[in-house]
Amino acid sequence: MMPAVVCYDQRRRRGEELIEPRDDLDYSENFLWMAFGEEAAPEVVDAFRVSIILYSEHSFNASTFTGRVITSTLADLHSAVVGAIGALKGPLHGGANEAVMHTFEELGIRKDESAEDAEKRSKEWMDKALAEKKKVMGFGHRVYKHGDSRVPTMQDALFRMLDYYDRPEILGLYNGLAKSMDEAKSIKPNLDYPAGPTYWLMGFDIPTFTPIFVCARITGWTAHIMEQRAANSLIRPLSEYDGPEERHLD
Repeated sequence: MMPAVVCYDQRRRRGEELIEPRDDLDYSENFLWMAFGEEAAPEVVDAFRVSIILYSEHSFNASTFTGRVITSTLADLHSAVVGAIGALKGPLHGGANEAVMHTFEELGIRKDESAEDAEKRSKEWMDKALAEKKKVMGFGHRVYKHGDSRVPTMQDALFRMLDYYDRPEILGLYNGLAKSMDEAKSIKPNLDYPAGPTYWLMGFDIPTFTPIFVCARITGWTAHIMEQRAANSLIRPLSEYDGPEERHLD
């Protein structure tokens, strides 16, 4: 049901009629059909499928851990998923793929610009942003210190979309920002960096990016919820007090 909700919401915001799913289409084909009202090209379906698989599960991140904590109280599955979604509202965990496209928009997407000119312009932007200590989303990871292992697969899907839609200027922006960040800070892109422009090229509205993530990650969340319930113990960490010493009344 979640993909239907996300697709309905995008169409509702656009003032478009809602589209029912089809029995003859698979998950990714149906998602694109319900979002845009036409059958997507195989190249687009494949790139979307890649993103969904890569986003579906990723260890004990904030939202997954939230879901497991809620499950450990023996709350129902729906409550745990809602809690996990709530964890994505904070910008330190959710919305990075959206932020990537906001960066591209701030740079200005010039459709007739060459890849070389776009790359030069984006490198200059990044150098200035870093000098001003501006936080640029889509780079770095709490676990992957030397590069997100999911990026090469998603980046390949993005590059195929850039060829399919003939958008060299997006490639220039993408490469310029990444090269500048690497040269200045030795920080590599994370999965959100190639995923954001991939969704944008497909035609998804930027506010739909994180809900798409939810549609993928709900698979991982529910797997964790099932595992937690199978051998449950209430998750109740202890804290260490750090404050004034114990005081007594005379």
